[in-house]
Amino acid sequence: MTYDFLLQGSYSNDTNIRGDSDVDVILKFNCAFWYNADALSAEDQAILNRLPPGPYSRDDFRREAFKALENKFGGLVAQGNKSIKIKPAPPRLAADVVVCIEHRKYASLNSFEEGVEFLTSQDKRQIVNYPKQHHDNGVKKNSNTGGLYKRTVRMFKNARNYLEDENMIGHGLAPSYFLECLLYNAPTSAFQNGFRDTYHSVVKWMNHADISKAVCQNRQHRLFGPSSEQWSLKDAKNLANQFMILWTDWN
Repeated sequence: MTYDFLLQGSYSNDTNIRGDSDVDVILKFNCAFWYNADALSAEDQAILNRLPPGPYSRDDFRREAFKALENKFGGLVAQGNKSIKIKPAPPRLAADVVVCIEHRKYASLNSFEEGVEFLTSQDKRQIVNYPKQHHDNGVKKNSNTGGLYKRTVRMFKNARNYLEDENMIGHGLAPSYFLECLLYNAPTSAFQNGFRDTYHSVVKWMNHADISKAVCQNRQHRLFGPSSEQWSLKDAKNLANQFMILWTDWN
């Protein structure tokens, strides 16, 4: 049995700010995978469907992972719906460990996007994500903006926290992942030389562009939609409006 530990989230993507309290970790089982073959012909789908199941299931792997973490961290470990939770023990931060298997999104039998997949514990809902693509696209965006993109994400996360602290928006209206993905869609030209000009330029884009077709930073999913893993367009527009009010008040 082989597996990989991978860092994901704001600490991996260098967009963390003071107050980010959880480290997001992927524990990926490498001896099994699931797939999306919607783009393939019926004949190619039949070939994949004939693959035999592995002798060790994802549920087995999660049970073993929980046991190993419990042996290491004792009573600090608890089951969550999407992850195994490890409580903080200073100086170590809290951690969310997502136990998953490989997910393949096939373009052909010989070509696929590699992601990760897991089932929620409570309702067995399938969740697929692409953390490597998210990371790599963020690195590219940062390079294309002369190093401004990631600093801009941190600036807007701090602005979001200010709005929450002042009760101008509700906590949970703008999760960090969704906010980062929205900023990823801003055009390169919106990232100006200084923070002040960049803030104003990005906020104008948020309020006047058609953001309804925005994609996640992994470029595999739509940002807005009805699923639990997508954002509400109404919430995003509310956030954009509050960012503009901040700009007006500060000027």
